[in-house]
Amino acid sequence: MRASRLAVKTMLAGSGIAVLAFVVAIGAPGASAQVRPYTPPTSVSGGGRGAIGALLPSDVEIRAEATERLAKYKPDPVKYPVPRTKWDGKPDFSGVYWSDATITRPALPLESLYRPDVREYREAGGTVKGLIDWRNGVETTGLHCWPPSPMSGSMSIITIQLVSSPGFLVMLNEGGGQFRIIPIVGGNERPQGAPHKPSFLGSSVGHWEGETLVVEVTNFNGKPWLGGGRGSQLPQTSSDALRIVERWSRPDGQTFDYEATVEDTKMLTAPWTGPVRRRALLPYDMIQESPCALDSELYARHLEYAAAEAARKKGASVR
Repeated sequence: MRASRLAVKTMLAGSGIAVLAFVVAIGAPGASAQVRPYTPPTSVSGGGRGAIGALLPSDVEIRAEATERLAKYKPDPVKYPVPRTKWDGKPDFSGVYWSDATITRPALPLESLYRPDVREYREAGGTVKGLIDWRNGVETTGLHCWPPSPMSGSMSIITIQLVSSPGFLVMLNEGGGQFRIIPIVGGNERPQGAPHKPSFLGSSVGHWEGETLVVEVTNFNGKPWLGGGRGSQLPQTSSDALRIVERWSRPDGQTFDYEATVEDTKMLTAPWTGPVRRRALLPYDMIQESPCALDSELYARHLEYAAAEAARKKGASVR
């Protein structure tokens, strides 16, 4: 079966930390041990499953190039019809997706909606139990293997796989082996049974509004960051009052679109609707394992680099 692997090489350079993503795609016939390198089509009309050519990453390519091509892509539901499920005829999201691009931007920045009275909490860093000390210039939730919030996890830089099944949408995130199970119900129903323990990814329930899957996510543990938190940028923290409403849709058979509205009465003064972002379908059957592991040596190098950068900036300001 075909598979994809995303390897990320971090380079410590004088101008900052640059992350270069390389994609290596390989194919293996089901009944054979032979491994054949995957060669992507050279144009949108090229061959291959999905025939999305120009959206596919080459064997070695930085993420920005694939993102730029995806941003320019115009969905064509006539040429690439939206696949539909056999059980209810709704859009089928099944597939492996990689690059993502912003299609429409939010009306205002999320940061502008944070309540003034929570600034002290957000600035506290590691002095508050359970929070990551973000102030040293390198800390992020990913460095500590914290799962991302659904808002960012559905559009993380790592490859994801979606599986549509009767009554459920399942999202498998190649990064850290994380997953989400989204029950799909009718109207205002909720899944039966005991509530789940509050978690990083919360509890999801979806329903269809026409061709759009609307997913409400609640029951968070108050730890997810919605963004920020590196260097001098305040982390966009959340509380246990976090509620996210997602809208999943398929403009054609090659892509899916995602938009999230965030509410948090303990952190924000009003709901915030994020950008519409698009993901490209890739011609693979499954993602590969990419576990998250805390690398103490790499972490120490990050801290050394951050300290050196801070000293350099301080010396420059003195001169």
